[in-house]
Amino acid sequence: MVDTHISIGPRAPAPHAGASGFRWARDRNLARFALSSTAFLGDGVTIAIASILLGLAHSTDFVVDGERLLLAAIPLYLFAAWACGAYRLDVLQHTSSSVFRAVVALALAVFLSLLVARTFGLGTGASGVGITLPLAAAALGLAALRGALVVWLRHNGSKLAPDIILLGDQSVRSNHERDAVTEIDVRSCNWRPQTDDPDFLDNLSRTVGSADRIVLSFQTTEERYRWSRMMSDIGLRVELLEPHLAELRPLALEYVGTTPTLVVSRGVLTPVERALKRALDLVLVILALPIVMPLMSVLAVLIRLDSPGPILFVQRRIGTNNRYFNCLKFRTMRADLADQGGNHLTERNDPRITRIGSFLRRSSFDELPQLWNVLRGEMSLVGPRPHALGASADGALYWEAVASYWRRHSVKPGLTGLAQIRGYRGPTETRSEIENRVAADLEYINSWSLWLDLKILFRTLRVLVHHNAF
Repeated sequence: MVDTHISIGPRAPAPHAGASGFRWARDRNLARFALSSTAFLGDGVTIAIASILLGLAHSTDFVVDGERLLLAAIPLYLFAAWACGAYRLDVLQHTSSSVFRAVVALALAVFLSLLVARTFGLGTGASGVGITLPLAAAALGLAALRGALVVWLRHNGSKLAPDIILLGDQSVRSNHERDAVTEIDVRSCNWRPQTDDPDFLDNLSRTVGSADRIVLSFQTTEERYRWSRMMSDIGLRVELLEPHLAELRPLALEYVGTTPTLVVSRGVLTPVERALKRALDLVLVILALPIVMPLMSVLAVLIRLDSPGPILFVQRRIGTNNRYFNCLKFRTMRADLADQGGNHLTERNDPRITRIGSFLRRSSFDELPQLWNVLRGEMSLVGPRPHALGASADGALYWEAVASYWRRHSVKPGLTGLAQIRGYRGPTETRSEIENRVAADLEYINSWSLWLDLKILFRTLRVLVHHNAF
């Protein structure tokens, strides 16, 4: 039986999280990115070349107009192809699926371009034949390119194969290629499924978090339950190795080799959603920098003049997938009284706060350096606020006070969030105060959309100054 309430000892070894493991995960992801980028750029170039060559071969006006329309549709095609998953690895590996999605995206892009041109009277004189010929040429070019990618992947696809980690007690084995699956014996690592130790969760995430698939393999039902429950609570996508489920038809049935696995927890945002959210963050931050940088420079000078000590306050906090990161803020307290662990939450009229620090807190300007955390990819503009490790409510640490606390870390922490615009700010003296914040965070995660992020950012402007901001 696994004891989940043991005393916290030294950090367990991470046999697969060393430099070589991270290098392999990084190289694999770079190779996949290179493949998707090649397909993305290759599609655009193929369409352009096909339409130009056809225009040169047939210089009649209606073909030239169709060629111009197709060239103008390239940006729309690339967006449509990306949105429908035409650049995913699993799609690029199959000729029929890859070509079908590319052709559908091309037809949609040409239709929208033609609709816009004729709606706004842009003067295209392309007829049905003038559109069909360039469209057919581009479609043939896309089919040839994607067929070549499939051939290449058949000979080199092993370098891009999913990284699978089999995490368990090695009592249940899968029939897999030995070099295709990494096995970690949790007993040899002295790992136990516990959510009351941030050090263990940080180590676990760094060891298995970069894998494409995490499969749990335990002999006893109790261990399977405790590990799957813990991995689900902290927001990781995990599967259970169940050799006896081959005759069943679960909705989420996947395989390690020919051994079926049952998916018990999924990640929150899809890769496409994460990419959209990241793009929004970068665009808004870059647009804001010309305004924010002069303001931050003035505030930095005022902090230096107001009291001795560093301009920035750097504090380790819990980020995505329960990994630590260094959260940046303008220093608002006397340097000799700063609470690095966050064990003593700020109080109203707190004597530790400097004169400029009081203004920074009331206006929320102390959070501006976290824009650097956003640029680094450690935070997002919108998401659950990152908490100090020592923060507590009613004498209990946050993860002790709220059972579902760790799930809020399945997305990037944010400068603002749903909890903040609802007024949940300031100290947490009672458990209900942290429960309300976590509930708002989980509601945000479950209902995420770009539109919701934009609404929260807009409403944040109305609550920058708050009576609980001190």
